[in-house]
Amino acid sequence: GDELPTWPAAVVVADRSGRSRWTISIPATASFPLSAHQHHDICAQADAISANGLTPTRPLSRVKVWQHGGSYTRLDHAYLDVEMAQQRGLLPGGVQTVGGACESSMTFVMDEEDISLGRTMLSLWLSYGLAKREKRAFFINDSRWAYGKYTSYFMPPPSPGCTPPPASQIVPCPHGAKHIVVSSATAHWTFGSTFKGQYTMARRHGLERSHEVFDMLRSGYEDLFKLFGEDADFVNQRVEELEAGSKISGHPIVGMHIRRGDLRPLSYEYSRDYLPLEVYTNAATRLYARQKTDTQMSTMPTKDAHQQTLLLASDDPGLIANPDLLTSSPASLTVSRAQSRILLATKSALDASSPADSIRAPNSAYTKHIPENAGWDGGFYPSLFSSLGSSADREQTMRMRELFGRGYLLDLAVLGESDGVVCAVSSATCRALGVMLGWDAVKVGRWANVDDGRVWSWDGARW
Repeated sequence: GDELPTWPAAVVVADRSGRSRWTISIPATASFPLSAHQHHDICAQADAISANGLTPTRPLSRVKVWQHGGSYTRLDHAYLDVEMAQQRGLLPGGVQTVGGACESSMTFVMDEEDISLGRTMLSLWLSYGLAKREKRAFFINDSRWAYGKYTSYFMPPPSPGCTPPPASQIVPCPHGAKHIVVSSATAHWTFGSTFKGQYTMARRHGLERSHEVFDMLRSGYEDLFKLFGEDADFVNQRVEELEAGSKISGHPIVGMHIRRGDLRPLSYEYSRDYLPLEVYTNAATRLYARQKTDTQMSTMPTKDAHQQTLLLASDDPGLIANPDLLTSSPASLTVSRAQSRILLATKSALDASSPADSIRAPNSAYTKHIPENAGWDGGFYPSLFSSLGSSADREQTMRMRELFGRGYLLDLAVLGESDGVVCAVSSATCRALGVMLGWDAVKVGRWANVDDGRVWSWDGARW
């Protein structure tokens, strides 16, 4: 027969009866995990093979659904699972056995290209929830993650109680394979139209359509979002402090997340700009008016009891002092940072602590250029994130990225414990905050989206 390619690929093989089948060939020399473009290419090749007639000719309605814990993948009779192909000698590696290997699994790969922590959290939680529903063992691979080690931020994930299969058996598609890998490069296939067709309720409208998907995300959040060490202690202390203040004043704890940087709103009116800050503060004022704390005032009101505190988290550290934010906030509303343990630096703050001025020699037109300090003014931009640290010092770069990541997660953790949140659904962080508040909170309006009037959905789509 034809020689197998020396690179990872979807391939067509002939079984013992001479029928054409397709499978995934991953050479033993390939690294694990494969790169993002390799994952993408394999799934694109699989699509092309299926389109060329190797899939069953019967109508889909008559094709048996592979009941793998309610999997949304229909059984493709032309696909031959890697392990079976190895056992039949159609792929190399059939003799290798792993003691205590998982019967089926999902490996979530955190890629070097995954610099949006909000999107990464949502994808991670959803993958975990889906694996749990399909009764797959769940693993996390962070060997190429842009933010370093997963356990630098979180407690280790729950142990599946079995060992991963050989790397050659872990494939990006089809989803019906025994051992699959999920990454940002495969999201189009893993969480595409067939996923939505299975797990969103077409006969329902608005928020209710996403209930099953929300439940999977919530499962991932509850089991995986576990900060540890001093960061966890800080969040607990900060939340206790906020709750004590809420109990005394009788006001709810309301958070506000504002994403700037490279992200634009979904709203057509502001699609080339940012949403006006008054849109956020007006929504926060309405949320305060609707919201009642569960506990009534337990002490006599203080002179500041009328004052409401709005917790702000943003990728733009200068936003808290923005005149538009201050003038759009009612006098009864005081805007403060969600947390102050790890803050993004503004250029002015960096200049004050470490001036970087051009130096001109006396009586000379020559100016020695010293790179300017670059703060996070204006918000998060991928190019700024990529420039953190020194290209010659990988450890320094990863320390700075880790500090950035921890600050983001602290903001997320504090806002996630509030009574209500105002944010824009165009931001993945906003959608993640909905999951953290919980289904009931989202349903009754304690998660308030200010962008394009959309209800909560995991991908920000209009339902």
